[in-house]
Amino acid sequence: MKSLLTLTLVVLMAGSAFAQLDNSMGLFFSADEFTEENTNLDTIGAPFDVHVVLLEATVFSVGGYEVGVSLSDASVFVLDVGGPNGWTNFGDNTNHLVGFQTPVPSDGGSALLCTLNMLYSGDATVDMFMGPSDPSSVDGAGPAIADGANPDLLYVCNYTSGPDFDGLVATLNGDGIEFPGGVATENQSWSNVKALF
Repeated sequence: MKSLLTLTLVVLMAGSAFAQLDNSMGLFFSADEFTEENTNLDTIGAPFDVHVVLLEATVFSVGGYEVGVSLSDASVFVLDVGGPNGWTNFGDNTNHLVGFQTPVPSDGGSALLCTLNMLYSGDATVDMFMGPSDPSSVDGAGPAIADGANPDLLYVCNYTSGPDFDGLVATLNGDGIEFPGGVATENQSWSNVKALF
């Protein structure tokens, strides 16, 4: 029994420093690395891309999604928006009501849903938020996805920052966000494990 407990503690300590909630939607400044480090961009006055991404998907593919994106500074411009697999937006650049002609696979539990090309020439910190679309298929409960295998199945999404930050998912010229669900690995030590025995 003691060795089983030890093995469990070792696995927990060796695991990822932070976990993500199921069906978490967020914004990332990388098209392939969905990490905390890619939730902030220090702007230089040139156009840049930010990606709407679903992490820890509970479906094998995404048939559509809806989300509202808002920014704390009105001088940030969305120049263009597009997505994969026959992406069709029935909303606008910041109010996405999207269907895919071919469902987007959630390889490894993540799916890149779209890319926004933006421009900001300021140097102030800008907070980037997600929330429900308008209109909302889930009564304003938040962003949502449709199962690619059965589009009638809708799932309300969490935010990559967790439930306690009012939908804040990224920053410009700021600190980015921290993922929820876990204790930083650096705060754990073997002395804490030894104290159990």
